[in-house]
Amino acid sequence: MNSFEAIKTIGERLTQRSIYAEHQIYDVRIDSAALASSDDVAMLRHNQHQVLLRAYQSRYVLLPTMTPVGSIVEQLHRHYDPQEIAALERLRPSLEAELIEPWVTMARCSAPSIDLTDYIERLVVELRTQAQTPFVAYLRGCHHHEHHYRNFLIQSSADLLAEASASALGIVGEFGAPQSALFRILIDEFGYGVHERKHSVLYRAVMRDFGLCSEYNAYWPLFDTVTLELHNTIHYLFQNPRNFFMQIGFLLFAETAYQHSTRDHWHYLREFYPKVDARYFAEHAHIDLHHTRIVIDEVIAPLLKTYGEEVGREIMVGAELTKRSFDAAAAHLLAVSRAFDAAVIAKQAIYASPDNASLDTALPEVASLGSAITPAMATLIDNPKARIRVGGLGWITKAHAFTSFPEGTIGRLTETEE
Repeated sequence: MNSFEAIKTIGERLTQRSIYAEHQIYDVRIDSAALASSDDVAMLRHNQHQVLLRAYQSRYVLLPTMTPVGSIVEQLHRHYDPQEIAALERLRPSLEAELIEPWVTMARCSAPSIDLTDYIERLVVELRTQAQTPFVAYLRGCHHHEHHYRNFLIQSSADLLAEASASALGIVGEFGAPQSALFRILIDEFGYGVHERKHSVLYRAVMRDFGLCSEYNAYWPLFDTVTLELHNTIHYLFQNPRNFFMQIGFLLFAETAYQHSTRDHWHYLREFYPKVDARYFAEHAHIDLHHTRIVIDEVIAPLLKTYGEEVGREIMVGAELTKRSFDAAAAHLLAVSRAFDAAVIAKQAIYASPDNASLDTALPEVASLGSAITPAMATLIDNPKARIRVGGLGWITKAHAFTSFPEGTIGRLTETEE
């Protein structure tokens, strides 16, 4: 169902929807044009994840941070047109079945056949005693670690610039005392009603201190496929109520894992960038200790008591799915950093921050973004003027060097002006 032609068709429709957009948050384009001259399977998969991203984003209330030139009411009516949203929703179930559910099946197979209480005890100990986060350890040995960190911030922004919006969809309804416990976690994520303490606001501060645009959705052209896969897996869990108990597994793993990783990032920033606003990481390293206890004691315990072992199994599946998604994203980020460093050493790449000039005020023209390209597609490039932007890292100056990058990396192909 989600063939090259189907993706091209929805891509054209999404481009038409974006023609009158005055702000990045209303940009719903995808890279379907890249399929016009290629039958690259990796690009198709990237496009599929982009369509799924747009379907999930349509559940968000989005307003520009600046006063628009035209009518905000007209923009809302265009962006949230029921017919356009319905067109995405028709594709969503088959996209989820193709892109996410195979990983759910694998999580069901990998979830251990043990009591949930034993599983939680092992998981918490494992996550809290693991070695330093590999990416942070790598940064400490880099001479140009600021570019690697910008790429980390950009890739993470797919979800963190709207942090907790996905899980907020999981508490709507009526399901007893666990609902109130989950709401307490959610309100922490939203700064307990104080906007300046909202986690997405704190994340914006980190991005700005690294010279990045902090507008939601502004960096969608630089997201790797693996980045989208993590984002979409989270949304698959929370935008489908049938996954409720797996959602709890996500929270169990994510809240516990974040204690460790955010602490590592906070220490790294304090050491190398003491002037950067690192409150986002400090807050998580502290509050997520509390959140783990809420999930275990006030959500999982009463659910198990009421519904039995079947629930425990689903919670473990959700945790294992989350572990796989987090691990894949972390491994990919590190692999891209290593591949780019190798290209720089070989004098086939240069570090360069993204150009934010067009992102600060208006929707960038399609041409200015450059064409999306996968490592496999780079084998066909013989233009000596070609250069490829890789996320927040910089430019590949010899196109063939991009062929050595890991699957799931997306570049933006342009030409030098020489």
